[in-house]
Amino acid sequence: MTTAPLDKNRNLAAADQAAQCQFGDEELSSPATTCPARQPEIFVVPSRYAMAEQAAEHADFAPSSPTKSHPMALRRLRAGYVYLWHAEGPLKRYAVASDGLLVEQPLTQPHSALTTGENAGIALNKSTDAWMLYSEVPLGKDVCERLKKNGERRKRMRQIALTDVAKRLSAKHCPPLEKAPTLVAELMPKVREKTLAYEHQKNGATDREGVKEQRKTAQASPTQDNIKAYSASSESLREREQAAGTQPPGEAVVEPGTWSATPWELAPTQVWLDKAKSESALLYAVFAALDDDLGVLRDIDHEQNKVEAEHEEWVADNSLRQTIGSFIRNMVTEDGGEVANLLNYRYREHNLQLTPEQGDTLIDSQKQLNTLMLEETRINQQRGRQYGHAQADGLLAEVRSREEAVLNKVRSFIPSELHQEAQQVVRDYRQEKVSNLEGGGGTKVGEYIDLASMDHWLDQEAPQHFKQVEKRHQLLYADRKNYLPRNDSGTWFVDQSSEEHLTWLESLTVACLSAQCSRSEGAKQFADYVSSDDPGLLRLVFQAWSPSLEAAVNNTSRLNELVTALSLENLADSRAAALKILDADTLRNIERLTSNLEGAWTATMTRLGASLIHASKGTAMAMGLFLVIRLGDNTRLVQGVENGIKVWRLVGKNAEALGQWTRSTAQAISLGRVNGIVNAPSIKASGGLLPLAALVVNILNAGTYAGQAAALEGSDAQRHADSMSAYLYAGAALGAVIQNWMILGKGMNEVSLAKGQLSFTAPTLTLFGAIVGGLSGFAAYNEWNSLNSQIESAQENVDPWLRLKQVAVTGQVAVYFAQGLLGLSLTSLRLANTISTPIAIRRFRLGMGPLNLLLVALGGLYLFAWFRQASPLQSYLANCCWSHRRAKTNKDIAPQAQQDEINELMILLYQPRLAMETREVRIGGSLGDTITQDGICQLTIDLPGAAPGAAQIDLAMSGNLTPVSAGFGTGTRGTPTDLGATWLNATECNWIPVDAGQGLRLSGSFPQPLTRLSLRLCYLSPVALLAGVGATIGGAKGVAYTLSPNGGLLSPDGEIITLRSGEPTPELDRAIVHRLGPQQNSSYLTPKEKV
Repeated sequence: MTTAPLDKNRNLAAADQAAQCQFGDEELSSPATTCPARQPEIFVVPSRYAMAEQAAEHADFAPSSPTKSHPMALRRLRAGYVYLWHAEGPLKRYAVASDGLLVEQPLTQPHSALTTGENAGIALNKSTDAWMLYSEVPLGKDVCERLKKNGERRKRMRQIALTDVAKRLSAKHCPPLEKAPTLVAELMPKVREKTLAYEHQKNGATDREGVKEQRKTAQASPTQDNIKAYSASSESLREREQAAGTQPPGEAVVEPGTWSATPWELAPTQVWLDKAKSESALLYAVFAALDDDLGVLRDIDHEQNKVEAEHEEWVADNSLRQTIGSFIRNMVTEDGGEVANLLNYRYREHNLQLTPEQGDTLIDSQKQLNTLMLEETRINQQRGRQYGHAQADGLLAEVRSREEAVLNKVRSFIPSELHQEAQQVVRDYRQEKVSNLEGGGGTKVGEYIDLASMDHWLDQEAPQHFKQVEKRHQLLYADRKNYLPRNDSGTWFVDQSSEEHLTWLESLTVACLSAQCSRSEGAKQFADYVSSDDPGLLRLVFQAWSPSLEAAVNNTSRLNELVTALSLENLADSRAAALKILDADTLRNIERLTSNLEGAWTATMTRLGASLIHASKGTAMAMGLFLVIRLGDNTRLVQGVENGIKVWRLVGKNAEALGQWTRSTAQAISLGRVNGIVNAPSIKASGGLLPLAALVVNILNAGTYAGQAAALEGSDAQRHADSMSAYLYAGAALGAVIQNWMILGKGMNEVSLAKGQLSFTAPTLTLFGAIVGGLSGFAAYNEWNSLNSQIESAQENVDPWLRLKQVAVTGQVAVYFAQGLLGLSLTSLRLANTISTPIAIRRFRLGMGPLNLLLVALGGLYLFAWFRQASPLQSYLANCCWSHRRAKTNKDIAPQAQQDEINELMILLYQPRLAMETREVRIGGSLGDTITQDGICQLTIDLPGAAPGAAQIDLAMSGNLTPVSAGFGTGTRGTPTDLGATWLNATECNWIPVDAGQGLRLSGSFPQPLTRLSLRLCYLSPVALLAGVGATIGGAKGVAYTLSPNGGLLSPDGEIITLRSGEPTPELDRAIVHRLGPQQNSSYLTPKEKV
């Protein structure tokens, strides 16, 4: 089949569909048409008032309580029941299916959920008004009997004024069906377009493929059904494409109605409306807008949960930006709280207790004094020029008077003996902030950080998000305030003896109140509501929805009887006593709740518990909760007297376990208190030593790595590569020294070896050139391996200068091997007597000319990269989320990446710092001689940010005690010994000196010097805990160190080696772990000097 006939058939199908629309018998163009409502019946389509995206527009659209968080419109009824009374009755019941259509049922038919219904509306005689109500569950028999009374109907049901509709084609709550595009929430043109555009955005590609397949099917088999299906699909796709084209370009379309607890469905709503139009036929049709207050409450709660969930997701996605941004801003901005903390810690012996406000005053005074100092300088410079001497003296006196006024503000809270020194501390503090920004302090914040992007996000984007969330919650709570008392319209009929009704109440409570107390405003709002006399059953949630229990707790004598019943030791006695006070239905319902202590009611209690804090009669309000835990958890409520005050206590096995858990949790939370340390302490970064000369550095490095390798229990690939590189470089340097000594010192240009009749002669220059080049080549190759390990472990956060350093080393590998090959080849030719020594030397020098130039260039590049290589903090700033490279990407950061980045910062700031003291030790040798070596005699551990009662540290320590004499084959290393308890017993705790930061310092000596010390520290930083990250610095295992007293020339006082995670520590793993903290060994973390 060709395309043209197919399109023709598709158009015919569309025309056929249009021809099925209903038209009246009148000539529509006639000016004398009859009344549209001329038929004896009017077709009534039940619907509900609901929150919407756009406000409905009609004079008879009149919701009882308009919402502030959303406009209101009409929507299909939710699954439930419609009750109808017309003329003289009888009362009829219609079940509402999930598609919004109705099915007539007997009044007593049991509840069953329906997926599809039969009719969209009901035809009613227009001569008499009707009454309707909507309910989520069936009404009981007694309630149906009550509705037969006119007064009860007027109180509970909505009047459908059919007589008014017959007169003016509309009535209050009964707008015309033909106005559906301006009344029905999903079908309003702009909202409909947006929904279609979103569907196209989500499923456009799939829809196009589907239309293509249907076209192929229709071409292959052009039946009427196939052509109609293709016509409908292609028309639907075209409509979606047109809707997508009307949306702002470049912006993602937001799905409408996601805030609603009821799915926002365009197509099913259109089908419902089309069916209503089809069923009405010649009858005039109107909507019957019914109240669905529980539906509105469900929507409010659903949106509030959604807003809070999205906010939590935003916080999770941006917590890293906020944390790191605050840290960086703290480095470059002045803060009164930080100044107050700095002075309080520095002058703790004076018991200073400066507040952040006083810290701000100190900063402001410095700014004013600087301005006045400049003014004083200017006046002195203009003395005798712009000002006469008398005039200048007068101006200077005025400036000094102003200076005194500024200083007097500070003198009121700074002791006189500390005034000058404190002013200097503040000046240094302010200068440090400027230096950090400009790069003079070694942090180079301005160079590494995109401050403009960071400030814009911190000052505008983040606050704007919090304002939007707060504004949304305020509007939703305003709607809750209006709709909480209206829940009676949907719960007034509940039968306390019906388990079906009570189970429904459980699910309703969860759906309407789960987000009520997500903010303190909501908790207070609900406390006020439950204390009111509103008849709605949601108010009685704490009393298990029982009016009988509420009446009991509002009566003092009956409340006391209930308390007595709860305190009885025997469970059966408690039940019997409660049954005398409460009716059987109430007690049966409470026992039903006790059978499922992890059910919906319990979950709701945990969410609404915050409102009890604001309740004036907490015991009475929570009586339902106490009854449930007494009958279901065997926990008694008893009253006692402590310190002359009546107190309530829960008694029972589970209550005691809960109390212990609460105490433990409170103690754990207390570890997160900073105890006066408001801001992160100043951590001093140690600078690297500059290379003195290539020979010295290589030899010293060889000694260092050799010492590390000897001190460690094992090493990883990177440390092995470092060691090999150092050894080989040292060998090359030694070879160069021997070469120079032989050529220049001894004048030996050749090295000869004779054995019998054989003799071999090699030029000294080429021979040692080959040795030096080969050793240097292998050394450079091992260094390249070490650098590669560092780059791979750093992943994407690589210091660019480290990469440049690797490039230089790569070049050095090639050049050194070329030198070795050149020397080896010329030496071989001389050994074979192919060339003479002078020719070999000349050729070697000729070949080394360009190689030396390359070595000089590569060496310069290497040194430049070495000098420029960032400090750990600089490297962190250069790769953090606010660096120039990452700040403008606005990409979501994976949770694990956020955790890793914050942990890296925590390690930089709060990793324990170690120091040791060594002394010379003499050991008897095995041959009667004396061996002299260094030994570790004292260890100091600094815990940055720690305070008594707010820090915890796990310590394991193993060391080798210096032996009395050297053993044969064992040397002077000594035997590994567990030294944790020994060292702790000798420790003294003090505050870290002010010039080294803030926190606690542990210092202790060893009974005899050590030849090696290994320790592992798991430091639970209180500040890291507050940051919401893994609180143990260095991860779950903490940080391991090995200390050696022999640090070589570069570290004469010994060397402290921080181990990497992959390096083995078998001896240390066997050492006992000692926990120091608030609960165990707290005395070790209590400084002698109190703050």
